[in-house]
Parts: sequence; C-alpha cells; structure tokens
Amino acid sequence: MEVRVGAADDVRREGCRVVQVHGHPVGVISVGDEFFAVADRCPHMGAAMCTGSLGGTFVPSDPQELVYGMDEGVIRCPWHGWEFDLATGRSLLEPRRYGLKTYRVTQDDGQVVLHA
Repeated sequence: MEVRVGAADDVRREGCRVVQVHGHPVGVISVGDEFFAVADRCPHMGAAMCTGSLGGTFVPSDPQELVYGMDEGVIRCPWHGWEFDLATGRSLLEPRRYGLKTYRVTQDDGQVVLHA
C-alpha cells in the first residue's frame, strides 16, 4: 500500500504530517533532506508522538563524561519523555521491549510517499 503524503516542500515546512494507515495514525517526519515515518502513538500511554520533540540525547560515554549525540535522530514523547530512535523506532531505554513501528518513505516527482 502506498500513501501519498503531500509535496515534499510542504512536509518539510510542517516538520511532521500525520496520515492514516489501515486506520492508525502515522507521523511522517522531515529531517533535513530525509523523511522518516513512525507510528504516531507512544507505546507507553498513547500520546501523539508528532506533538513531542525531535532532537538528540546523551549517548554512552566514559564515567564522569556527558556526550550529546544523535542530533535530530531522537523523537521524544510529549507526555513522559520516552525517547525513540527515529530511524529504527526502538526505545533508547529498553530497545528489546518497546518501539514504534516504522515505515519506508520515498519521494516521487516532488511528492512524499509512505509505503505501508
């Protein structure tokens, strides 16, 4: 199934656009020239992920050292701050237990296309 999301420039300007896939909300997120798509409901309590923030997080480092990384690669739940890797959908805290379903996104003649 292919879902035409809209013009790439419009989706980039909005940052995130929510579309329905098989009756479920999916957020199509623009980061630079790339597009990512994840289920728009947090697995914890169901918050809309596209109303959360996009940024980075602290990554593993030596003791007493704080290293910030994954800039623009982490989507954060707006209610409780759960963090998910935007590319894989996996939770950063418990990747084996929690995650967001991800979808492939392409561009065709200036349009963003979600493949479900």
